[in-house]
Amino acid sequence: MHRVRVSKALAIGGAILLLAACRDGGTSAPTATDRIAPPETPLRDVSVDPFTYRATIGPYRLLQLPDFMIQQHTRSDIVMQRNVFKPGPGPWHTSPGPSFVYVIQGQLKIQQFSAKEGCIETPVYSAGEVFAHEADLSRRVVVVSSGDAVVLVTRFNIPIGSAPTIPVVPAPTC
Repeated sequence: MHRVRVSKALAIGGAILLLAACRDGGTSAPTATDRIAPPETPLRDVSVDPFTYRATIGPYRLLQLPDFMIQQHTRSDIVMQRNVFKPGPGPWHTSPGPSFVYVIQGQLKIQQFSAKEGCIETPVYSAGEVFAHEADLSRRVVVVSSGDAVVLVTRFNIPIGSAPTIPVVPAPTC
C-alpha cells in the first residue's frame, strides 16, 4: 500500500515538475508546436537506456489562474518514458492522451497528419527544448541529427493498462 502511494506521488510530482518547467510566462495560449524556451542548463543524463514508468491517477484538477489549468475527470494512467530514436523517420503512431516531450540529446522534428490539416511538419527541436503533443493525431518522429535522439516523455490520460502509443496502419502518405 505504501509503495503504491509513493509511486503515485512520484508520478504526480514528476508530471507537475515537467508541467511547471513548460510554462513560458506568455500571455497567449500555446499550441502543440510552440517552442518553450530551453533551461539555462539543459538536462544532462549519463544513461540513455529507454525506460517506462506508469501509475494510475484518480480525477484531479490543477488550476493556477490566469494561465494554467489541467484536469481529468476519470481514473487513468500517467506514463513517463525515456525513448531513444535512431536517425531517420520512425513509425507512424498515435497516443490516446496529450504528451509533453523534453529533448535530452539529438535533433528531431515531428511529422503529423490530420484529416483537417493534412500533413504538417514542426520545426526542428534540439537538446534542452520542450514541446507538447495533442492526443489522437497520427505522427512520427524524424531524427535529423547524425546520432540518436533521446527524449523524456510524460503522457497523460492513458486508459488504464492500455498502450501509450498505438501504431497507425495504414501509414499516411506524407
